[in-house]
Amino acid sequence: MGIKTKDAWGLLLVLFLGQLVAFSMAAASFASSLVANLGVDAPLTQSFFAYLLLALVYGPILLSRRQKLRIPWYWYLALAFVDVQGNYLVVKAYQYSSITSVTLLDCWTVVWVIILTWYALGTRYSFWQFLGAGTCVAGLGLVLLSDAKSPDEQDPSKIPLLGDTLVIAGTVFFAFSNVGQEYCVKKNDRVELVAMLGLFGLLVSTMQMYALHNSLLISNQQRKLT
Repeated sequence: MGIKTKDAWGLLLVLFLGQLVAFSMAAASFASSLVANLGVDAPLTQSFFAYLLLALVYGPILLSRRQKLRIPWYWYLALAFVDVQGNYLVVKAYQYSSITSVTLLDCWTVVWVIILTWYALGTRYSFWQFLGAGTCVAGLGLVLLSDAKSPDEQDPSKIPLLGDTLVIAGTVFFAFSNVGQEYCVKKNDRVELVAMLGLFGLLVSTMQMYALHNSLLISNQQRKLT
C-alpha cells in the first residue's frame, strides 16, 4: 500500500513539473511574440539571457564539486551549438508568423526525436505511440494549410509560411539537442550537463551576436554608400 501511494505521489509530481514546464514555455512564447510585435528583432539576445541564468545557477554548483568533466567539453560545445541554432530559428519565426502557429509547429520536435532515438538510442515505440505521433503530424499539416491561406500574407511584415519553415527547421536542431541531453543525463550527471550547456550556449550566442552585428554594420554602410 505504501509503495502504491509513493508511486502515485511520484506520478503527481511528474505531472506537476510537466505543467510547470509547459507554463514556462508558454510564457516564453508570449514574451517572444510580444517582442516581435514591438518590432524588436533580437532572437539571440533572448537566448543569451537564458544561457546566462543557467551558467550562473549551475556553474558554481559544478565548480564546488571540483571534479573533472565526465564527458569531453567538445561534446557539450556541439550540444550547445545545435541548441542555440534551434532557439534562434524558433524565436526568429515570431517575426513572420503568429504565436499560435509557432507554438503548435514546435511540436514537430516530437517527430524528429522519435526518429533519432529509434536509430541513435535504440528506443522502440508501440503502435499507439506511433498513432499519437501520426495524429500530431496530421494536425500540424492543417496548421500549415491554414497559414498558406492566412490573410496575414497581405501584410509585408508577416510571411506565415516562412515563419513555419523556420520553426520546423528549428525543431530539427531541438531534436538533436534533446536526444543529446537525454543521452548525457542517462550516462552522466544532470548538473554538469546544464552547467556546461549554459556556459557554451552563452559562448556560442555571444559569438553569433558579434558576427551578426558586424554583418549588419557592413550592410548599413554599403546602403549609405549607394
